[in-house]
Amino acid sequence: MSIIKVENINFEYTDKKKALNNVSFCVEKGEFVAILGHNGSGKSTLTKLIMGLLMPIDGTIIVDGIKLTENTINEIRQNLGIVFQNPDNQFVGITVKDDIAFGLENRNIPRDEMIEKVNYYAKLVGMENFLDRNPETLSGGEKQRVAIAGVLASDPKVIIFDEATSMLDPKAVKDVLTTIKDLKGDKTILYVTHSLNEALLADKIIVMKNGEIILEGNKEKVFSSIDVLMDASLDILDEIRLIKLIEEKGLNNKKEIVDLLWQLAYQM
Repeated sequence: MSIIKVENINFEYTDKKKALNNVSFCVEKGEFVAILGHNGSGKSTLTKLIMGLLMPIDGTIIVDGIKLTENTINEIRQNLGIVFQNPDNQFVGITVKDDIAFGLENRNIPRDEMIEKVNYYAKLVGMENFLDRNPETLSGGEKQRVAIAGVLASDPKVIIFDEATSMLDPKAVKDVLTTIKDLKGDKTILYVTHSLNEALLADKIIVMKNGEIILEGNKEKVFSSIDVLMDASLDILDEIRLIKLIEEKGLNNKKEIVDLLWQLAYQM
């Protein structure tokens, strides 16, 4: 069952340059979908449209059976949570526990239930020992984990990660990806990124360029489409570079080497 359905979406900004051109795709309930693209590909514009922060020129967006209109935006947002590129933009509380509780307070959740949820989701993302800390004192990775806990506490059906690791150092990226990996199967995830390594987590990958979908499929299909990925200005995996080199050189035992490298490419 499709929980997100995007049909023939078009959008342009005031400069009349088309940001999205006839974009269509579906996300199934519980699926992890990565949207890959370089800067200017249209991937972030697409997430803003799904969240109702922008409205398409034409086309249809349906979330959990509800068609997105100006009258249904608030209802649809009850089913969506988003983690942004810069976690500082999401903090509203003086302490970590205040921040996680913010969405719960807006929904008038009883205090005892709220405290229970805050503790539960803080522990889920490994931040249970930081509840009384000011978010400003946290590292980038810790801030993103708090942001994820705040989104989870609101219990959305779909979580959108919009370049959520692009401002983090390698260790923080690893910590956040570990947290996201634990959500697979429990939540529907739409993961926006320019990193093929991060897209390894996904069940399905959508590749965008110049506001259009140029490739869609599972990891095997997408990662083997080397020319398409390079045309989209995406860095291919080191393992895939080696595969391409081995195939060009015609080495002995080429098939065994290539099969092993593909296995390495799909490990996360």
